[in-house]
Amino acid sequence: MNEDPATSPEDTAPAAGVPPPEPAPAGTAGETPSGSLRSPAPPEGEPEGDPEPGAESAENGAAEAEAAKAEADKAKAEAAALKDRLLRLQADFDNFRKRQARERAEWIQQSNADLLEELLPVLDQTDAAIASVSKDSSEAAKPFREGFELVRRSFLNAVAKFGLKPVEGVVGKPLDTATSEAITIMRTGQTAPGCVVYETRKGYSLNGKVLRAAQVVVEDEAEEPAPEAEKPAEEPAPAEPAGNQEA
Repeated sequence: MNEDPATSPEDTAPAAGVPPPEPAPAGTAGETPSGSLRSPAPPEGEPEGDPEPGAESAENGAAEAEAAKAEADKAKAEAAALKDRLLRLQADFDNFRKRQARERAEWIQQSNADLLEELLPVLDQTDAAIASVSKDSSEAAKPFREGFELVRRSFLNAVAKFGLKPVEGVVGKPLDTATSEAITIMRTGQTAPGCVVYETRKGYSLNGKVLRAAQVVVEDEAEEPAPEAEKPAEEPAPAEPAGNQEA
């Protein structure tokens, strides 16, 4: 075997005063007796050898799929609950809005009814003035009558926009307790018994409902003639005593 010329025996010889290195004892950890390296022993409790990579990845994939499915189911349940809550809130809000609109309309209608009811005496005084002036047939009273009638028509046209109308067709008809109130009964012979003779105060309705009933006078029923008293039956004359009779 050829020796390396770059290496001389002097270079490999130990230096003076330096002891030569001791040879490594046989059986040193990490080396086999022949000098080759060996792998360290696995720790206790762990299986020898690496597990199969396919089985571990399959188990991890199955666990991740189960977790993802659970999260998806949970998200679906939460979305359904939120949707149901949103629908309920929307329905409640719609009902609240409708109730507010209905209550507002009722409040406005009631306010109008209270105001118009306070104004009805003005119409009553106007009607009384017209009736009083109408009794005077002179030409001097005619402008006053026309003026009162104009005021009454203008007032009725204004309040008619809010649904106020006078109750018509009462006189001469049977008493209707829904629209009229009888204040007295008298016998006049002008109409049939139980019918209205005339109005003392006019009635009014608001949006189809009676705001104030009319005050009327009703014809009384005719009196029936009293039945004749029956004459008592004649009693027979008492018989004379036998002694008084002629022989």
